[in-house]
Amino acid sequence: MVQNKKLLIAASTLGELSGAKKIKETNNADILITGVGAFFSIYNLTKLLNQKHYDLALFFGICGLYDFNEDLLGVYSVETTRFLNLGIEDDDGNFVPLSKTNFVENGYLNYNNGCFFNPSAKLLNQKAVTCNTVTQCKTDKKYVTQMLKKFPAQIETMESAAFSMVCLNENQKFLEIRCASNYVKPKKEQKWRIKSAIEKLGEEIDYLLSSNILDSIC
Repeated sequence: MVQNKKLLIAASTLGELSGAKKIKETNNADILITGVGAFFSIYNLTKLLNQKHYDLALFFGICGLYDFNEDLLGVYSVETTRFLNLGIEDDDGNFVPLSKTNFVENGYLNYNNGCFFNPSAKLLNQKAVTCNTVTQCKTDKKYVTQMLKKFPAQIETMESAAFSMVCLNENQKFLEIRCASNYVKPKKEQKWRIKSAIEKLGEEIDYLLSSNILDSIC
């Protein structure tokens, strides 16, 4: 268990932490419920990190999975993430990411080639992945296929790029762990496994808080 280290445990909703038992036993951790989506996450996390600094900030949550050949309930460590639909539409109706325009310089606020990168992500045992962060969950097959061709990723969330951006620019070491609860496909085809994903995520949280893994990362 992490000793003499100050932790931040964050999630977009309280329910996503409900499967964990060890959080209440962790006296050296603060809990932050950011709210769903990038905007609430940026505000609430920035406000907190302007007041406190932690040895490690941890974000836990469920996510959507792009690859239908992979099993749900897989656990992932977010290494690279981007704001998927942050950009403009050109005269031909094509989406152009903000990073490909003249409106933002490469490297501004650690926004490198349209992505935020976490150097600590591979220090965990979980598969390190790229995550598309969205402000609107669009599951139309044609749209998803087109966007994945331009922006390959393994999972989709609504907060990852916000969490990464704030932590990187506040010099806050961080990790983000996600458990896949559903595939990114039309809702009528969905068979969400939210309860099971939260239970699996809780097991992962308990394991991390009980082991010595985080000590080597802090």
